[in-house]
Amino acid sequence: MVIGGYSFEYVCDIVPETDDNGNIVTLYPRELYVKKESLPLHKYGKGIFCKFKIPTSWKGKQGVYCLYSCGELVYVGECIDLHDRFNMGYGNISPRNCFKGGQETNCRINNLILNEVKQGKSVKLFFLETEKRIEVEKFLIEKLNPPWNLQSSKNSSNGSSKKQIDAMFTNTKVSSNTDTTFVRCGHYEKLSIYMKGVSSNSIKLTFKEIENVINRNLPPSAYKHRAWWANGGHSHSNYWLNAGWIVEDVVLGSYVVFSKK
Repeated sequence: MVIGGYSFEYVCDIVPETDDNGNIVTLYPRELYVKKESLPLHKYGKGIFCKFKIPTSWKGKQGVYCLYSCGELVYVGECIDLHDRFNMGYGNISPRNCFKGGQETNCRINNLILNEVKQGKSVKLFFLETEKRIEVEKFLIEKLNPPWNLQSSKNSSNGSSKKQIDAMFTNTKVSSNTDTTFVRCGHYEKLSIYMKGVSSNSIKLTFKEIENVINRNLPPSAYKHRAWWANGGHSHSNYWLNAGWIVEDVVLGSYVVFSKK
């Protein structure tokens, strides 16, 4: 992946931990902090949060990392150890970090990733190993203005990136003239459009056929858990439900049978 003129290596998809039913395990670590009554939360500390890990093979590697959601660059950061940055930082929110003086960025990025995945989006991590991590990070942020980087709002004439991020934590509405590609990805909309054009009352689609329709891989949970294909309870199910279809049967990793409602 060439990003801003630099060749980045794919690391992995960011996949939050799930329970036995395939539901993302959500966490409120602030409740575990022993001094929670005497210290205020920072603005990103309320949660909710999730847990995730990247492979241990990235231990000790310094450089610049990029997060992509729905094929769009959303965040650029630098680190002295990629493994620790994600497995001990973003992917494992400690109770103390939810409060004033804690690591606000860890909480903010964790929650943003959780929101993306809950919407059925695929969040991918890429990495460039380099000793010039500070310079490269600064260059990429200034050149590409990733929406999750608060520094990007300083480079933007209207500060819309910061408004969009803050809106997710304060429950305020984002103005209708903001860039909706940050808020919602349309790859499952492609499935909805496809299914609206099917005239029969039943259709059997292989996992590969579905991935060809949405033009990306299904998340690992779709291959592992029948609950991912439940008719309701997940945002991605709205795309086939709103098109007038329900999941009738699923063979994990093989095919799905849809029937008209």
